[in-house]
Formats: sequence, structure tokens, C-alpha cells
Amino acid sequence: MTNGQRSSWGSGSTFLIPIAFLLLAVVLFLVPSDFHSPAPEATVVPDWASDTTPVRQPSLTPHFTTTAATYECIECHNLFKSPPETERKLTQHSNIDLQHGTNTRCFNCHHSQNRNTFVNESGNSIDYGSPQLLCQKCHGLVYRDWQNGVHGRSGGFWLASAGETSRLICTECHDPHHPPFAPMLAAPRPNTIRTDSPLQQSDHQIAGNPLHRLQPQHLSEEPAVKNQMKTTEEEKGK
Repeated sequence: MTNGQRSSWGSGSTFLIPIAFLLLAVVLFLVPSDFHSPAPEATVVPDWASDTTPVRQPSLTPHFTTTAATYECIECHNLFKSPPETERKLTQHSNIDLQHGTNTRCFNCHHSQNRNTFVNESGNSIDYGSPQLLCQKCHGLVYRDWQNGVHGRSGGFWLASAGETSRLICTECHDPHHPPFAPMLAAPRPNTIRTDSPLQQSDHQIAGNPLHRLQPQHLSEEPAVKNQMKTTEEEKGK
């Protein structure tokens, strides 16, 4: 083949290649292949799972509201002195269900002289609007985690340079007189190829989907270990 023939063939193939790709595109468009994506349907996240509204809306001011009026706590407690604390039922504030572990005394948290404040370990006042400073008396590790954004709900920005960080205080989640949470429904997990439970195998796993992570060896060997233990127990029984 001469140089002239080679150049003419090269120039001709330049036009054939895009025409071939165009014909292939037309064929794929007119005769689509029977393709089924191995990706499962996206998880539907309910609105409550992303709701940032605090669980509780506590009052951060020392006020007590009745059907007639609203009073500061100290207005009544200056008139009616509380008796020394004993294991007795409350004659006032009977709506309070005090179930706070071994903390069964009001004055462990409330200032005995100034009822508009809480009390710290030294007997000094803690502002009523800063209950987290009261909680850290007994829950120091949790308070440390809360300060660092590990415990509780944080919002806003992680980087201070990007913007402000909002952080709920203790009583916006916990009832201070009955702190344990009631059982809560967990939000659905992401529904991805690699998070299928080995105990709930999907159709793609059964079909040998190569994109799915292999089942851990210790899980696949578990039945064999159980059978071995069963055999050993039977031999001991004999």
C-alpha cells in the first residue's frame, strides 16, 4: 500500500467513525436493552425525623402561672417558708413527678434562700436561664460532651468562621424532674446497596450482585460454629 493510499484510507476512516457511533446510538435508542439497576429505591425520610423543633419548650424565667396571674417563684416563697426537707409528698407543685434517680431533694437543685435561682456546689446561685450549669454538678462528662457538640442537638455551623452554632440546652430535651426519655422511634436508615442486612438478603444478593459487599466471614461461619458446639454438647451427654 502506497503512501497515497494510506492517506486516502485515513481520511476516509475519519468520517466513518462518527457515522458508526451515530448508528450505534440510533440502535440503542430504538432497541433499549433490558437493564435493571441494582440500586434500591431511595429511603423515604419522614418529616419528624428532620424536625429541629425542641422536644420541650421550658420556661427559662422563674415564673409560676396560675389561672389568675403569673408570679415570680420568690414572691410566694418569701411569704411561705418551706419546712426542712424530708421524705414527704409535696403540698404545692403536686403536678411534679420527681423521678431523678437518687436525687430526691428539692434543695439539691433549687436555692433554699433565693427561689428564683438554682444552687451550685458552693451554695451560690445559678441563673434560672442556665440550667446546664446546674446539671453539670452531677453530669460532668455529659456536660463536657454537650459543650463539644457530641451530646444533644446542635445546629448551625461547625466552623466558627462560617457562622454561629446553635445548641439546645438540657431542659429543651429532658424533663429536669423526670429526665429519662420515653422510647423513641428510630429514623429509617439509608437504603443503599452496601447497607443491606446480611440477615435480610435482597434479590440482588441472591442473584450474586457483584456490587454488594461480601458477607463477613464470621457471619457465614456462625451456623458451622453452632453445629460444632451442638455436637460437642451431645457427646458430653453420652
